[in-house]
Amino acid sequence: MDVLRERFGGLPHSLELDHVLREIWLLETHHSTAIEGSSLSPQDVVAVVERGEARGTLAEALEVKAYADAAGWVYETAPEAPPGITLATVREVHRRVVGPVWATFPPATRDAPGDFRTTGVAVGGGRRVQLSPAPGVHADTADWVAASGELSDTHPIQQIAERHAQFERIHPFIDGNGRVGRLLANWGLVQADYPPIVVRFQQREHYLRVLERADLGDANGLVELFARAISESINRFILPRLAGDARIVPLRALAEGSPYSSDYLRQLALSGRLRAVRHGSLWLSSHAALQDYMDSRSSRGRR
Repeated sequence: MDVLRERFGGLPHSLELDHVLREIWLLETHHSTAIEGSSLSPQDVVAVVERGEARGTLAEALEVKAYADAAGWVYETAPEAPPGITLATVREVHRRVVGPVWATFPPATRDAPGDFRTTGVAVGGGRRVQLSPAPGVHADTADWVAASGELSDTHPIQQIAERHAQFERIHPFIDGNGRVGRLLANWGLVQADYPPIVVRFQQREHYLRVLERADLGDANGLVELFARAISESINRFILPRLAGDARIVPLRALAEGSPYSSDYLRQLALSGRLRAVRHGSLWLSSHAALQDYMDSRSSRGRR
């Protein structure tokens, strides 16, 4: 984050359509809906979201398109909104996430998009948790919203991860709570000048385990999952697209699109074969320096 802020001026704005975050937006749409059961591949998601093609079942296509639109709205709206989250924001995110699906496939309870549940609900994935009882959902959500705007000495990533676990314990809606909860976490991260994160489908079991541990009072695993996802968003998607050839970036970012792993680049830096500098615990170099190294290998007749 120091590198992103000091050398690149922080996150780019106008995030909804900014090409820098296009891949995060599409990946988040794929993985967040896959966690909830969608079978669409990343290529299917691109076809549905960007080209309007029919893929998978009608319900899956509607769900994916709705999530993409909701995520785009979050990326664009959060930076300009007052700090924190309002009840209106929670309801609006839910309307955007489930509205297009429920218009064709309404739930058996006949809840409307944005309505807090008035009945009990079960949590999928085998997670054991005591959810808010239906009569207390509105009050618990209002308390959660009020806490989101309070100043705290807690690190923003820790605060947002803990808030995410609290939201999932309330489970304010009859359906869509996981998708809405992850979008609201990204709302908080974008407002705090962090990039959106992607909780990957392959991490689903780990994600549910750390959520369950957070329910028992230990949120460290969830905080780490969020922090690693932020690091991936910065190094894999953002810095490689912001940096010119001479701009120095962490080796993890430099490795993207290169023939080398970040571990190999670190060994080159330590041995002096790649021009690099240290920034705290990070090694940084540039595309120009990496090209110089590759040219030097080529000039010696090596591949």
